[in-house]
Amino acid sequence: MEIGHKQDWEVFKAELKNRLTQSQYKLLCKLHSIYYKHKYTEPCSCNPRKLLQWIADIDKVYNANNL
Repeated sequence: MEIGHKQDWEVFKAELKNRLTQSQYKLLCKLHSIYYKHKYTEPCSCNPRKLLQWIADIDKVYNANNL
């Protein structure tokens, strides 16, 4: 994970509450598209399961780089 992305993710996790802000949502979509190599997409926020899965996915990438 790139240093800038790592720092962004640390801020994201520190500020994460019950709901994503617009900037958190966009960051999540951007990072997931980069690290899971797919076209940038913004899943419907009415489906929190997908967003929670994406957060877990980015956590895996982040944790793999911190071993």
